[in-house]
Amino acid sequence: MNHTVKQILMVLTIAGVGMLFLTAGINAAEESGMPDVMTMKNENAFPQHRMGIVEFSHKAHCEDYGLTCGECHHDENGQPLNDLAAGDPVQGCLECHEKTGRPRRDQSMSPEEWQAEQLKYYYGAIHENCMGCHKEKGAGPTRCTECHPRPETQ
Repeated sequence: MNHTVKQILMVLTIAGVGMLFLTAGINAAEESGMPDVMTMKNENAFPQHRMGIVEFSHKAHCEDYGLTCGECHHDENGQPLNDLAAGDPVQGCLECHEKTGRPRRDQSMSPEEWQAEQLKYYYGAIHENCMGCHKEKGAGPTRCTECHPRPETQ
């Protein structure tokens, strides 16, 4: 067998093995019950959405950015669920942050009171979780249109 044929066979073998690992990884994510891309559309919190719907990628946040489940999912005291693994059942944000719509600020509120009030709302909690992390890490989008695509016009 000549050298070129050996090289071609080696490349094809490596590509085939790579495809097997890729397929196994995709199947493992699907079997874990954790979707890669989540459409962040919660009609119980917002019957009508003014902004485009955010598409959240677990893969990007976990594999590409190295975050763990507990960095987003927390307990009733706001502490990370560090023992959470991909596919484990989790409560939805709306189960604890149960107020719907957008919070309205009473001008008599201190900054601390306003922060606490916002976290009672799904809107405030989800934005604080995402944008707070992005600001803290100095990476990721922090402006509305960077996460919310423009809604399609009909």
